[in-house]
Amino acid sequence: MKVLSKYTTGVAALAAAVTFSASFAFAQDTPAQTLFTNVNVFDGVNESLIENASVLVEGNLIKAVSTDAIDAPDATVIDGGGRTLMPGLIESHVHLNMQHMVGGYDTFEDRDWQEVGAMAAFTAQSILMDGFTTVRDVGALQVGIRRAIDGGFAIGPRIYHAGAVISQTSGHGDWRLKGQNTLESRNTGKVAQLGLAYVVDGHDASLSAARQNLANGAVLNKMMMSGGVFSSKDGLHTIQATDEEVTAVVRASNDWGTYATAHVNNPPDIQRGLRLGLGEIMHGQFLDEETAAMMVEAGVFYNPQLSVSSLEAIERTFGPEPSVNKAKSLLVAKGMARIPDILLKFPKLLEKTTFGVDTVTVTPANAIRNRDHEIWFWADKFGTLQTLKSMTSIGGDLAALTGGQNPYPAGSLGVIAEGAYADILLIDGNPLEDITLIGGSKELFEAPDRKPGEIPAMDLIMKDGVIYKNTLD
Repeated sequence: MKVLSKYTTGVAALAAAVTFSASFAFAQDTPAQTLFTNVNVFDGVNESLIENASVLVEGNLIKAVSTDAIDAPDATVIDGGGRTLMPGLIESHVHLNMQHMVGGYDTFEDRDWQEVGAMAAFTAQSILMDGFTTVRDVGALQVGIRRAIDGGFAIGPRIYHAGAVISQTSGHGDWRLKGQNTLESRNTGKVAQLGLAYVVDGHDASLSAARQNLANGAVLNKMMMSGGVFSSKDGLHTIQATDEEVTAVVRASNDWGTYATAHVNNPPDIQRGLRLGLGEIMHGQFLDEETAAMMVEAGVFYNPQLSVSSLEAIERTFGPEPSVNKAKSLLVAKGMARIPDILLKFPKLLEKTTFGVDTVTVTPANAIRNRDHEIWFWADKFGTLQTLKSMTSIGGDLAALTGGQNPYPAGSLGVIAEGAYADILLIDGNPLEDITLIGGSKELFEAPDRKPGEIPAMDLIMKDGVIYKNTLD
């Protein structure tokens, strides 16, 4: 058996990824093996750890999980030293192109692809180095970054992406500047050129937009059915997307074996989306119990964002002066404050609720603060087991909803089980007892700056059978 040498991050990790990809491609009859021994396994589902276990990775898949000795004489052995082995984390609501677009949506008009792509690559690597081995990008990302990562030319998580958001004129995805507000400009500005959003009206145009996303490599479609905080043209009270437009996007998605999701806030529109066949509801800031019960009945997934809803957060974001966005934020905060209690009353809906932060237009340090605090907030409201499930196995179930469009169909995600992808973390301690071990932080504004990868208890990060961080002695 071989003893593992310590991998580093950055260039060495990229070299490792490229080397692995090449060797695996040309040596599939004798794939590389890695054997984790002396670990306690959180499988992504059950509260009880599998104690004193071993996990064998063959190529990019998990071959065996056992409390008995595994015979793998040619494997590279990693002694876990009693650490917790768990699935890589999944964030189901990211915007890689927009996370660090400081200055707001308006700044897109002053960007080009080199800058947008470089910032997305930086964000992708940062997310992976904090243990998120899979993300779902629900708007404004094209397929190129996924191809670069999967091909070994960049470092980042697996990506499930929705392509350009689909919005009506004056909807939440209409990010044109005031001077561009003409019918002719809807698809001529930089936002349209970069493929960030399609501003379309009517059944046929919506159908074409959804199909174009699929043609461009998207694995699901997202449309706007309600107003948003950071868009200037649409109030939170507005009804967006007609039944015919929603039906067109749902049909195009379902015809390709995948699903459509929507940014939607108000109960009547959530109910309308359920009736028209959405596979998931995002946000739902004004969710009520009647609508939650209907979501349970429909069997849809739910992806809320919960923690950054205090008056202090809003004041620090917008300052003391009144503004349209600040007024919207206050309304959203009041609605969001009710959601944890509603989810606790509907455990079947909580079991289909995925973790996502929806961070946009912030500095890298604040993006980390937001995510760390969201992790802590979920654990405080729902408990560590439910939080970890939402960040692993439930996120994996949502990824699988892409069906025929799934870019990673060979294995399961978010679980430690035979046949699952080898997306693995080694944690020094038990995150079921202490959520801070995976980065959770009670502090938000006062949390110190940290860099990606600086989660002390996260000793090892493996994605697709390749190790990107290892601080084991």
